[in-house]
Amino acid sequence: MTKQHSPKLPNGKVLELITWLVVGLVSFFIVSKYVSTPDYNAAVIESLTTKERTVMALVSSSAATSTMISMLPGDIGSPIANQIAALTPQFIVILGAIVLQKVLLGVVGYLSFSIIIPFSCFLGFVSVFVKEKILKDTAIKLLVLGIVVFVIIPAGVKVSDMLYATSQESINEARATLEQNEKYIEEQKQEMDEADKNWFDKIGTYLANTTSKIGNSISQILKKAEFTLMALIEIVAVLIISTCIIPIVVILVFCWIVNLLFHIDIGKKVMNSSLVKNFNRLNQYDEDIE
Repeated sequence: MTKQHSPKLPNGKVLELITWLVVGLVSFFIVSKYVSTPDYNAAVIESLTTKERTVMALVSSSAATSTMISMLPGDIGSPIANQIAALTPQFIVILGAIVLQKVLLGVVGYLSFSIIIPFSCFLGFVSVFVKEKILKDTAIKLLVLGIVVFVIIPAGVKVSDMLYATSQESINEARATLEQNEKYIEEQKQEMDEADKNWFDKIGTYLANTTSKIGNSISQILKKAEFTLMALIEIVAVLIISTCIIPIVVILVFCWIVNLLFHIDIGKKVMNSSLVKNFNRLNQYDEDIE
């Protein structure tokens, strides 16, 4: 009797099997653990932490300035104080965007190398035996997708840092202006309190007599408050662009890459869905009845 030999895979297919297996195992057991450690993302986290500290310092400075200005008698400083206080929600949004990026740094690494890439390797491994082109194509697309997902957050932070660096000088000048104005306003208030304990009751007289020391002090405080407001607006604009808009732009680029990769036409899929077709049939039926 002749022995029946099972068909052997070509050397190229064997190499492909080994490649998919090795990539999947290395991705899941080695790379995923390495990229999820804080040490791997130390430089990016430090950059985000620096921005976070800047935002916290600005929040503290703006809150203190707003409080001191609002304490001027007769609500004379309330309009500017309210405008400064109104910037708080913007600071919260900026801070939230920074914290979210820090959290996602570790998550995207685990998602890419523990789930997406190993699954793509599994599909690639199976495609060698099943010989379905769609399996191999999907495996390659998922492999690229996993890499794109992994680099999307660091890439967004890098672009954000480049924009932030170009505006670093103006931000530092604005922060110095804030600190100087805050110190000046605090000193002027203390001097006014020492000059006259009852200046609250005499504010009308002081404002009418612009040559008085306290009247000039109040005018200077309001001018410094206006400069403080303008400096804060400038810093908020830069931070919103660098920490919020730039990451969104990077995500949109990511969506564009995914769309090119998978050839997803959401509008066409929705229009061809059974729900839309049934809705169109129902409308046509109503028109025929009428």
